[in-house]
This record gives sequence, structure tokens and C-alpha cells, in this order.
Amino acid sequence: MNRPDFNQLQAVANEYNYMLYLDSNGYADEYGRWKHLLMAGNQVAAVCSSDTPSAWKAFKEDIERQQSTILPVFFSYDLKNIFENLQSQQPSLSGFPLSGAFLPEIVIGEDRKHQSVSDGSAPESTINKPSGLKQIQIKPDTSREQYKIQFEKIRQHLLLGNIYETNYCIRFSAEVLDLNPIELFVHLNEKSPSPFACLLKWENSWLICSSPERFLTRSGDDVISQPIKGTARRTGDPETDQATLKKLQIDLKERAENIMITDLVRNDLSHFALPNSVRVKELCGIYPYNRVFQMISTVEAKIEPNLPHCKLIETAFPMGSMTGVPKISAMEIADQTETFRRELYSGTVGYFDGPDRCDLNVVIRSFLWNAATGLLSFSTGGAITIRSDADQEYDECMLKAEALIQCLKELQN
Repeated sequence: MNRPDFNQLQAVANEYNYMLYLDSNGYADEYGRWKHLLMAGNQVAAVCSSDTPSAWKAFKEDIERQQSTILPVFFSYDLKNIFENLQSQQPSLSGFPLSGAFLPEIVIGEDRKHQSVSDGSAPESTINKPSGLKQIQIKPDTSREQYKIQFEKIRQHLLLGNIYETNYCIRFSAEVLDLNPIELFVHLNEKSPSPFACLLKWENSWLICSSPERFLTRSGDDVISQPIKGTARRTGDPETDQATLKKLQIDLKERAENIMITDLVRNDLSHFALPNSVRVKELCGIYPYNRVFQMISTVEAKIEPNLPHCKLIETAFPMGSMTGVPKISAMEIADQTETFRRELYSGTVGYFDGPDRCDLNVVIRSFLWNAATGLLSFSTGGAITIRSDADQEYDECMLKAEALIQCLKELQN
């Protein structure tokens, strides 16, 4: 079955209030089930809209009642406020609730065994004219000078031993009222294909995601997490890229960051894993993507067969690669120094498939767009340790932003 194109995705989005499209973009993946998967519907299965334990409890109960079907799901970073009794100082602007799931009326896709699935009838595709996006000035909300001020606050916490590493993020934003999110996704997916790309529609809110990172996948009693820490630019020149790859492999700072987060993930999984079942399958592997090399580790564990999916979320979320060490202190300091609420950025999107299968990404390299207000944003960040340099970290944020900014420019008239 061919991947849906712009017109097919647009037709589905026009008919349904809720839609999730997942695309692996042909990347090899021994753990994933789907090459691509499209789900859409008009009925909410579960939603958590407030950061209260009772709202989360109701969400879990609603999820449990829907175990027999595949459920598109998402979880926003700010669920940490419930799980760890924390707070977010900044307002919520994206329109997404803290978590949500909908009942798919159509499920269309192809798995990695080349088996097609077509459950329900997709609306007939029509020819849609691209929007002709007007000029957008999307800029970082945090200047280099402002970044350095916040960086110094974080460095003081590092010197005092309050944290060993934290993931500090900045946001880029603009007001855009004439955006076609389908067009933006298709273009981004062509320019920066990633193994965990997704397009999510939740009423008037959209996520356009080009993520290279998996948060958590489950198959029966096997659970896998694959944190990313460590990034280096690719140029396209084979000799230069090979030298860059080798340099990243032995970079002490990047390896230290990755190993620290891998250890955090091991600890997170150990809270629900069977005794002595958590192990690091691969440490600091280097993988090529369209514009960068990424350093990825793979942690695996065995779990009780009947453990609810939401129990995994409560224990391991937010993912270590987007928080820091120690986890709770790192999140507290990020809230004190970041100038925006992360919302779905640093969260996760994917699916629950019955009681014993799920696959969830890490929401990075992603646009958030609130069609009701016109707010378009994306965020980038990186790990800050005692060895970090403020200018280098800010430059890394700019590097990670390049593909997203370029994608927007190419759509403008």
C-alpha cells in the first residue's frame, strides 16, 4: 500500500476532527510494527485536560475501557505536574490538552511485513491547491544574550551539585493564519525524513513532527527505550561526514551526556521491570539522518504481561533525554529558566494497540500550530552539563532549528 499523499491526507483532515498519521520514512527498525499508519475519527476516547490526579485517573479508566482497539494517543510534557507534583509557570497556548486519545473510524497502513491494513473507508481524495503561504518571520523568543543569562543560572545549580545535567530549551514563534498544516508536513517530511514522523490533528490544534527518536515501544512483555543525546552536523561530503562521525564517537562531552541519560532511562524502566531484566543493548551508537548524526542508546526490559500502558507512562515519562539528572530537580530548574510552556513538545505521540503493544515517539523537531489563534511555534534544546559552553549550546539550538526554518521559507511565496 502506497503512503498517503497530500491530497489524501487533506481529504481525511477535512472530514475528521481527529487524525494521526505515522510515517517511518523507510528507516530500518527491528522494534517497530508499521511502515506507515493513518488513523482518523470524530469521537474522543479519553482526555486529560487539567493537571489534577483525578483528571489523570479518569483518563486511565477511559483508556482501560478501550483496550480491544488500536488507540491513537498523545501525552504532553506537562503531565509531569501530575506525576511529580510540579508546576509550569507559563501559560498553555497550543490548544492541546495534557493527554488525549480518539476512537479511529478508519485505520489504513502497511506493516513491516508488507501487509496492508484497511479498516473503514477513507474519504475520496480530491485535488487540493497548496495554500501559497505568505512571508513568515519566525524568530527565537530567547536571544543569545538572554540565553547566556539563563545558562549562568543553570551553571550555578551545576556547580552546587543540585543537578548534573538538564535539557534547556528555547522556543521560536510567529503568528500565522494562512498555514496549511498538511502542506507543511508533507514538505517537512520530504526535506527531513525521520523514522518517527507524525501529523496529529486534535480539533483546531496541529502537531507537524519530524522526530528521529523513540520514547518507548512495547511488544508483549518486552519494552524498549532509545534515548538520543549527541548531535553533529552532516555536510553531504563523504570524507567530511566520515570524519565528523568518528569525532562524535569519541567526543567525551557527548558520550558523557548520552551515558548519563541512558543510566536515567535504566532507572526509569527498573521501576516497572521484572528483577534483573533491564539491560543496555547498545550504548552510544551513531546513526545518520538527513542533516545530522545522532548518538543513540537502546535500553530494554521485561515486564509483567498485564501491566497497563499508562503505568509505563506514569513511571518513565517525561523521557530522560528531554529532562536531565536528577530528573525532578532538572525539570524544576528548566521550568524556572525556560520562557515558555513546552506542552506537546518534549511529549510523546503514538498508539496503544490492545493491552500488550504500543509505540511512542519523542516530540522534537516539530511545529505546533493553533489554528484558532494562529500561533505557530517550534522549540529546540540541548543538554547542559558542567562542561557546556553557552555559545556552543545556543549554536546547537540554531542548528536543530535550521531544517524547520528552511522548510517554512520554501513554502512561502
